[in-house]
Amino acid sequence: MGGAFSGQRWHKKRTVEDCHALDTADLKRLGLLAPGERVGVLRWTRGGNEVSAVGYTTRVGESAGTLRLSYRPRSAEADVAYPVELVPTGCHLGGKRWWFVCPLARGHVVCGRRVRKLYLVGRYFGCRHCHALTYTSTQTSDPRVYSALRGGIDFTRFDDMEGMSVAQLGLSLRVLTLQQKRLDRLGKRLDGRSKRNRTVGP
Repeated sequence: MGGAFSGQRWHKKRTVEDCHALDTADLKRLGLLAPGERVGVLRWTRGGNEVSAVGYTTRVGESAGTLRLSYRPRSAEADVAYPVELVPTGCHLGGKRWWFVCPLARGHVVCGRRVRKLYLVGRYFGCRHCHALTYTSTQTSDPRVYSALRGGIDFTRFDDMEGMSVAQLGLSLRVLTLQQKRLDRLGKRLDGRSKRNRTVGP
């Protein structure tokens, strides 16, 4: 009860690293984005064992393409099958870069974002934004710490630790640690400027 950050909650989101992903760079490396039609299976493995598989059919032309997916989601009684649009853009040094067009929709409005990767969450592949995914690296950087620093938190409050929970103490330590790192970096920059000024003379 009481203390800094009392009553605040922070819920971690699902991360992209937790999901199976389709990447246009991988499809290109496998030769699936060359003009023509190809049929096969994409597989995900862990420790040498297959953990998931998705059937595909690619139809690719010079200016557009389609990746049709077919698979059975976990705990589902039937397969799902749907197309994902592929669109190319030109590269500065020549060649093409292919993108997925996110097939998901909310409220009958198709997302349509042009993305390099699609992630499987639930039944369908979609972009990171539609699935509200984040990155592990982002989650290891607690946004509450930066919020506290931006809000000009009174660090003298940390002198009274009585009544703080373990979580509050841990968060307080992260805030103080980040503040110290920033002060150290500022000190090094100022010291460097001071040395440069001393070496400059008539």
